[in-house]
Amino acid sequence: MVAISAPAIAACLTWRAYSNSVKAARLIAEGKTGSKRVAYMAFAATELMPFAVSRYRHLYPHIDVNLRYIRTQGQKLALAHDEVDVGYMIGPFDHADFHTLLLSADPLYVLAPGNHRFTRLHEVRPTDLVEDDIILGDMIEWEAYRWRLDDMFSAEGVPLRIKLEASNTLALLSLVAAGLGITIYPESLINSLGRNVEIRPVFHQDFRIQTVLVWKRANRAKSARNFVEVAKHLPALG
Repeated sequence: MVAISAPAIAACLTWRAYSNSVKAARLIAEGKTGSKRVAYMAFAATELMPFAVSRYRHLYPHIDVNLRYIRTQGQKLALAHDEVDVGYMIGPFDHADFHTLLLSADPLYVLAPGNHRFTRLHEVRPTDLVEDDIILGDMIEWEAYRWRLDDMFSAEGVPLRIKLEASNTLALLSLVAAGLGITIYPESLINSLGRNVEIRPVFHQDFRIQTVLVWKRANRAKSARNFVEVAKHLPALG
């Protein structure tokens, strides 16, 4: 039996550890292992984000995907501070430090209680809402969406009469179903509605809400690029 000296064993273990470290670093550089931090807001939660994450995990099973619900304005700060890698947010968003990929431009729908006058219409024009009580998400969680709605309706000379606010979609639907007013949703949320409200499309080509995927230009990680490619080439949804 050949005796192996302690220094030789130590050298062998050191080389093995070094080799494993090099292999791990190579896998990370190739975007095949590590973690990916993905932020999303409500409109991306129904299809865009889940389908992309499912496809990404199938292609890159050794990468941990960490999901965080963050409102649009909060995502911009989280991306700037490197707290997340990519974010699904309300667009448009144009900034020199970030890449932006347009994923969808959803038409808007009016949600009304079953006895509302809109149930007699096939579609609703923006000016039809001028006398209605509006229920919207509060400014803490829904500020980006509120700003976009204000811009669109103001351009048509329609001031929104906001009478009630709520922080989540379930509460908004319940308030509408109770007959306390109407609300406005993008198409991405329509499939998740219950049976207690009536839905009518807003008839105006410019009344759309963009969902964009955003990541820092300085983020050159292969795993981030891989996620963007997956999100970009998802099969048509719906």
